[in-house]
Amino acid sequence: MKIRKRNDGYSAGKNLLWVLIFLAFTMSCQKDEMLWDSVADAEYKSLLKSTEIEPGKYIGDYNSCEWLIALPDVSDWNALDYRYMIFYAHGMVDPFPYEEIEIPNDLIGNRSVEDIIVDNNMGYATTSYRDNGLIVLDAVEDIKELVNIAELFFDDHPEYNPPDMIFLGGPSEGGLVSIKTIEAYPHLFDGAISIGGPIGDFWNQLQYMGDFHVLFNYFFGNDLASLGIDIGNPEDGVNEAIMNAWKYGNLQEIILGVLKNSPSKVTQLIKCARVTVDITDEVAVGRVILELLRFNIMLTNDIRDRMNGVPFDNTRKWYWGSYNDWRLNRSVQRIRADYIARFNVRKYETSGEINIPVVTIHTTGDHVVPFWHNPKYRYKVFIKGNSLLHTGIPVDNYGHCTIDESHIMAALYIIISKARLINYFRLRADVFESPQQMENFKDILKEYSIEVEFK
Repeated sequence: MKIRKRNDGYSAGKNLLWVLIFLAFTMSCQKDEMLWDSVADAEYKSLLKSTEIEPGKYIGDYNSCEWLIALPDVSDWNALDYRYMIFYAHGMVDPFPYEEIEIPNDLIGNRSVEDIIVDNNMGYATTSYRDNGLIVLDAVEDIKELVNIAELFFDDHPEYNPPDMIFLGGPSEGGLVSIKTIEAYPHLFDGAISIGGPIGDFWNQLQYMGDFHVLFNYFFGNDLASLGIDIGNPEDGVNEAIMNAWKYGNLQEIILGVLKNSPSKVTQLIKCARVTVDITDEVAVGRVILELLRFNIMLTNDIRDRMNGVPFDNTRKWYWGSYNDWRLNRSVQRIRADYIARFNVRKYETSGEINIPVVTIHTTGDHVVPFWHNPKYRYKVFIKGNSLLHTGIPVDNYGHCTIDESHIMAALYIIISKARLINYFRLRADVFESPQQMENFKDILKEYSIEVEFK
């Protein structure tokens, strides 16, 4: 009995001790939580430090990024039955300091993307990203933060009703950023648009660019060397002096002169590199070569740094299309990719795992990001069982992301149609600048059984 009594007392004391410890721990956690909340509130309040530069247009900054939110007139916006907001992921920008890190002002035709969206009574938000160059992985996080900022913005501006649906879209690198974002954060957006993005096979995109670099050096390296010029290569990188000459000097004019003196080698280069361009159009060919060289000269170093090695390998590749393929393949520079770079490229690949409507737009004659990305991405989506969520719009045109307003608006209304399960829209008659764009818009939507009436 005495032993039992002693155990009861010990047990009660032990329980009391645990209660005191629990209370102390809880109070400590509450203090930590309060401290964390105050820190988080301060951080988020700093995100909303903005300047209204025009009625309905606000700018601010966060994490070395700049952001912009633009909205229609508040009365027009609030009067809408359904409000949509478009988040814009911009394309590739030359590395800093060759280009400033700033809010994009991209144009489609003669109008900015912002104006196109806002004039259609939709909200618009964009960010500079925290850096230029191949910033895809960080840009995904910057877009995610931009959504947080927009949510806080509407909380802080109750005069604007919040959007009912938000969509993400962008061209080129921004197209890849859009797809990678909805894969990483599947419930963040209600739909996405990728325009001319390297979304089908990023490894093969890097091989395509690297092939052009070494082939250009094979055909024109000696011509440039006689002028004291070496544009580098995928393995050793590009000299800073060459980048400066490209950006600020007359290197582009010199290259055009070299091309003009050797038209037969130009033809061989285009064929061997599998570049899509009208070979009979001398002006177009020169422009295409310069646009491809821009990536080779301005972005090779940036890509190698981000991949922590060389992500290009042509050790087993057979090039063909020249006047002497045996000589070409014996003499062209051979480069072996670094293992760690191969591994890092995988981080940029898309999976096809989507759970919201996605529209991909791609020009069939894209020489920078070839059209084969579109069917390859379509196959990824098919393998994952998500075909009904994907719509691919081929645009029969030459050039990289050479689309017009009708393609953008058609893509938007396709994802709206799928997100809301409706197939009829009434739009203002002045939505498009030309009757041709209006007809093109209606024709695209008609293919997907979507009716449009203009009032």
